[in-house]
Amino acid sequence: MILIAVILAFNVYSFYQGLLEYVKEKEITAVKKVAELMTTRVTQEEIKLRRISPRDWNDAIKDSLLSVGDEDERNEILRQEQRKRNYKDSSGRQPRIPPPPAALAKNIALTDLDKVPVFGEILPEEGVNYYPIYKGDKLTAYVAHKPAKSVFAKQEEEFIRHQVIGYLLISLVALMVCVYISWQLANRISHPVMLVAKGARQLSSGNYGINVELTNSESKLKDEIGRLVKDFNYLSKVLEKNEESRLNWSSDIAHELRTPVAVLKGEIEAIVDGVRPLSMESVDSLREEVDMLEKMIADLRLLTLSDAGALDYHMEAVDLSSILRQTVSAMEPLFSKAGLTLKYTLRGKSRSVHGDRARLKQLINNLLSNSLKYTDAPSEVVVSLDIQNNLQTITVEDGAPGVPTESLPLLFERLYRVDKSRSRSTGGSGLGMAICKNIVEAHDGTICCSHSALGGLKVTITFKD
Repeated sequence: MILIAVILAFNVYSFYQGLLEYVKEKEITAVKKVAELMTTRVTQEEIKLRRISPRDWNDAIKDSLLSVGDEDERNEILRQEQRKRNYKDSSGRQPRIPPPPAALAKNIALTDLDKVPVFGEILPEEGVNYYPIYKGDKLTAYVAHKPAKSVFAKQEEEFIRHQVIGYLLISLVALMVCVYISWQLANRISHPVMLVAKGARQLSSGNYGINVELTNSESKLKDEIGRLVKDFNYLSKVLEKNEESRLNWSSDIAHELRTPVAVLKGEIEAIVDGVRPLSMESVDSLREEVDMLEKMIADLRLLTLSDAGALDYHMEAVDLSSILRQTVSAMEPLFSKAGLTLKYTLRGKSRSVHGDRARLKQLINNLLSNSLKYTDAPSEVVVSLDIQNNLQTITVEDGAPGVPTESLPLLFERLYRVDKSRSRSTGGSGLGMAICKNIVEAHDGTICCSHSALGGLKVTITFKD
């Protein structure tokens, strides 16, 4: 507000000073014009003998004003001249010499070389400027000019007054409009921001379910404030979901670890109590439980490292077709033993991608291990690589049993198992698909699940060259 007031005051001051300089410059130009015109109308001898014609002096002043004035000023001077010509004194006679125009008559004088006035009443003093009059190369006289205290005529002062009043009124209206708009904008911005700040404090205290509610008018905001509120609400939902996942994750891990530990404890107690004899069969059972527990712990550690970005990836140019062919060849005996047929097909010309050979091989191993565990015999599992344009797409399809449609998006969640067909009894930790997703995303790829034409699950992975 203070800044606006200062700007308005400065503008008014600048307007006045500019107009003042303009009027002063115009008056000085008129005085110089008088000196120029008097060059042809006066001689030094006439000045000395005081024989200069008053009409020449008056005409010089009038002609100078006509030359520097605008159209309105020239018309006003001509009207004054006409009134003077029509003027008659009390005796009814017209004066022989009309008086000079009033605009300059009181401010200038014609002086001799000693600066003694011939016409006019300006005496030598501080602040008087003298403009020389030459006859050829010879100095003959001076035109003295003393700037008036007020350089404005009555009409000019009236014009300035109206302009300043109008400018102040316009500025006042503009100021009031600015204040109103600023208040509206400040209220429009501050209210949502205060709500967001309040919500942020609740988020920091652990209340992740907070949602910023705006008024009907504020909810229609499409600017940065509106996006800020929407992003904050989205962040709140994500944090709430992550907190829920964390709690479920902790609960699920505790449950998954508790089960094999309970089985181990029960079998050991049975042996100690003599209920079950200590034999190779009981030892093998204990070892299976330990192996399952060890695998789960290893998968948890791998997943944790992947989430933290601490899992090592040695990127290089690798041939996906070679990795798939080697992996399928290595696992084919296991599939044959389980009564399953494992096939591999390549469509397109093989070329390399940028990736980690060991992690990509781990990815294919996990997917094939899932198919081996969860596919009912007799059936087949088909692995294919489709190379088109700059994309390489891997698909792994297996036979029945399938996965319910509502469970497809959940397969990549940690410790998630589809009821019955994909239960703990098969030995899975429920972390394999989550690990696969992390490996694919680390290679800037995509992975998704859908129903297979073979009756089971179809996993599709896409990499860019």
